[in-house]
Amino acid sequence: MADFGRTLPPLATLEAFEAAFRHENFSRAADELFQSQATVSRRVRELEADLGVTLFERHRYHVAPTPDAVALVGSVRLALSELSVAAERIRRNSAASTSLTVLTSMSLASDVVAPVLGELQQRYPDLNIRVVSSCESIETTREDFDVAIQYGSAVSERFDVEYVADEPVFPVCSPEIAAQLPDSVSLDDLGSMPLLDVDYGDSGWTRWSDVLGADRASGRVVVTSYELSLHLAEQGSGIALGWERSVASRLAAGTLVRVPGLPVLTTARINAYVNPTVRGSEPVAAVVGLLLDGSA
Repeated sequence: MADFGRTLPPLATLEAFEAAFRHENFSRAADELFQSQATVSRRVRELEADLGVTLFERHRYHVAPTPDAVALVGSVRLALSELSVAAERIRRNSAASTSLTVLTSMSLASDVVAPVLGELQQRYPDLNIRVVSSCESIETTREDFDVAIQYGSAVSERFDVEYVADEPVFPVCSPEIAAQLPDSVSLDDLGSMPLLDVDYGDSGWTRWSDVLGADRASGRVVVTSYELSLHLAEQGSGIALGWERSVASRLAAGTLVRVPGLPVLTTARINAYVNPTVRGSEPVAAVVGLLLDGSA
C-alpha cells in the first residue's frame, strides 16, 4: 500500500501552486485563495523544497512556470479536481437525506411531479422538497438541482438519464374552435388552420408534420413558452400541440379538446436527469421509481 504521508506534498502547497501557475502571479493567486501574498509565496517555496526543484522564475511583476512546473500542473489539477468532485458528492449525498430539489417545467410540475410528492413525503417525512419550475433546456440550465424531469434526449454529457415514459402528442384546441371544424380533420386541412407553435427546435408542428408526411403549414404563431401556447389555444387563438400528461387536466375541465381525426404521435420522451453528485441518493431513486410506477 502506498504511504501517501511520505510521498505526497501537503495539499495546501498544491492549491497555492495551481493558482500561481494559472495567474502567473502570487498576489492574484492569493486574492483568489483569500490568503496573503506571503502565504502563497511560502507554500510554493515549501513545495519546491519538497520536490527539490524550482517551479517558478520570479520576476518583478509576475512569475514564469519552469518546465518542471509544466510537467507537474496537469497531475495536480486532476488530483484536486477528483478530490473536489468526491467531496461534493459526499456533501450532496449527505444533504440529500434531508433535502431534495426537483427541476421541471410548469406543465410537468403540476401533472407529473406533483402527484408523486405525497407518497415521497410519506416515505421521507423529514425530507425538505423544493420544486423549481424552468423552461430552460436541461443541457443549458444553471439551476442547481438533484433531479430534473423534462422532455428531452436520452443521452446527456452532464447528467445520468433515466427513462420515465413516452408521451403521446396530439393537436388540441378550444371547444369553440372545435365546433367550427369538420367531424374528422385531415392532415391536408392543417394548411388552412391557425396553428400555435412553440420554439422547441424540431419538436413543434414542423416535426409533427414531417413525421406524418403532411405538408408544412404556414401562417403559424410561434411563442417561446409551451404554457403560453396552451393558454392561447384555450382562448380560441388557434390549434396547439398538446403533450398528453400536461393537457390532461385541461381536457378533463373541458377548456381544451382533442382535434378530431388527426393521429397521435409518441415521439416525445419524458426523462429524469440525475445530477451525478447525488448518484445513489435514496430520495432521488424514490422519485424516479414513483414516476415510473405512475407511467405504467
